[in-house]
Amino acid sequence: MRKFFITDIHGDTKGLELLLSKAEVDWKQDQLVVGGDMINRGKDSAGVVKHIKQLTEKHPGQVHALIGNHEEMMGNYIKHGDKLWLSHGGHDTLRSFARTCPGQDEQQALMEWAYSLPLYFEDEEYVYTHAGLYPEEPLEQQSREILWMTEYEFYRQPHEPLLSLTGGRPVIHGHTPVERIYFDGVRMNCDMGSNTYQVLEERSLGMVNLTEMIYHVYRQADQRLETRRIGRI
Repeated sequence: MRKFFITDIHGDTKGLELLLSKAEVDWKQDQLVVGGDMINRGKDSAGVVKHIKQLTEKHPGQVHALIGNHEEMMGNYIKHGDKLWLSHGGHDTLRSFARTCPGQDEQQALMEWAYSLPLYFEDEEYVYTHAGLYPEEPLEQQSREILWMTEYEFYRQPHEPLLSLTGGRPVIHGHTPVERIYFDGVRMNCDMGSNTYQVLEERSLGMVNLTEMIYHVYRQADQRLETRRIGRI
C-alpha cells in the first residue's frame, strides 16, 4: 500500500484529476488523505468537494478527507452568518455550488459534508492535519484553532513534545504555501500554493507520495506536470 497526501486544492478540479492520474493511485489498496481547503479562490470549489466526497464514498477506508480553515469559515457562515468567509472567496464558492448542484438540498448536503469533516487522521506511520497541532493538548482534544496555525508557530515548537504527542509519528500538513516540499523528520508542509501563492508562476498543486518520498506537481501557470523528490533537512 502506498500513502498519498494532497492539500489546499482551492477549487482546482483539473489539477486534482491530473495528479490522481499521474500518481496512478490504486484504489483497491493505496491510501489517500486530503488535508482540507478544498474550496475558495479557484473556479470549481464545488466540483472539488463533490469529487473528493465521491472518492470517500466509493473507497471507504482508503480515502480520508479533513477540514481546513476555509471549510471552517464556510461552516461558520452557513450556521452562524459569520461573513468572514465572503471576503475570502465565499461569494464565488456559493456560485460554484449553485452551478454544480441542481437543487438547494444537494448544495446544502455537500457543504455540510465539507464543513463537518474531522480535524485530523492518523495511521501507524503519520498524523495528518490541515495546519498543525498543539503539543500540550491530547490529540483527540485538539482545539479548532489548529486550523489557523501559522507555519512559524508550528515549526518553532521543539521536536520532542510533538513526537510525544503523536507517539513518534511525523505530522503531514498544509495551510502555508511553499515552493518546495521538505521533511525535517517531524513535519512536512505540502501546500504548494494552488490559486494562492503570491508569485503567480509558482502557484502549484502537489500530490505527495509518502511511501516513495516523491511528489507530483501541477504548475497552474503553464499547466505542466513535474515529479520531484522530497528534500531532507
